[in-house]
Amino acid sequence: MSDYANLLQIIRMRVCESRNLSHAAYPKDSLQDNQIRNRTALIFVLELVLHQHRAQYGSIFNPLQGKEALHHLIFMKTNWLPSEIRKLNFQDALFVVQDELMIENIPEEAQELVKAFYLPSVAITFDDFPEQEWDYKENSPFLQSLNLKTSQ
Repeated sequence: MSDYANLLQIIRMRVCESRNLSHAAYPKDSLQDNQIRNRTALIFVLELVLHQHRAQYGSIFNPLQGKEALHHLIFMKTNWLPSEIRKLNFQDALFVVQDELMIENIPEEAQELVKAFYLPSVAITFDDFPEQEWDYKENSPFLQSLNLKTSQ
């Protein structure tokens, strides 16, 4: 299994666990299954967009770990003060970078994985977006292994 696939699965498990939903109890194309797939794919795309942003703008002095990468991306797009950016809640921060969170903005191998993930053809989402669904610390080892492959 690829690092992309592993990352996608760990995100899916976290989305389910944070909502007290079963990992596999919902029939394909059911409301719950579509909501889980949609949220999983969104977080996956977010992680890969931020991973690419870190690679471009991070440094040995400030690698833009976790939320810092999201905040830096918002700063680059808006020129808002960092203190204002840090006040944004998670959903608002994602709203600001919405145009970046597109499947076309991630590596081709990851795009193919998302296509095979059977996303619903229409937006079937949860009404809320608790930040604990995005655990950048848990996702970090998968992203670091992608770094190792590209630097070799």
